[in-house]
Amino acid sequence: MESIHFSPLQVELTMFFQENPYTFETVNGLAIRLGRNIEDLNSVLNQLVENMILEVIGTGDQAIYRYIQPELMDLHEEEKWKEI
Repeated sequence: MESIHFSPLQVELTMFFQENPYTFETVNGLAIRLGRNIEDLNSVLNQLVENMILEVIGTGDQAIYRYIQPELMDLHEEEKWKEI
C-alpha cells in the first residue's frame, strides 16, 4: 500500500480552509493571511485542487480558491452499514 505524504504547507492550507470553510480567497490574499510566499502557495494550491480538497474559480492572479466540504454521512446510510 502506497503511503501518502503531505507537506507542512499542504497541511497548513487544508487546516486554514477547514477552520474557515466559507472563505473565498485569491493566492495573494492567502499569502497575506498566512505570511507565505506566493510561489510556494501556487504549487500546493494546485495539488489541493487536484486532490479535490479545494475548488478554484477563475484563472491566473484573479483565481479564487474555496474549500470543498466533505459530504456528511446520512444517519440512514450509517445504519445500513451496521446491518451488513
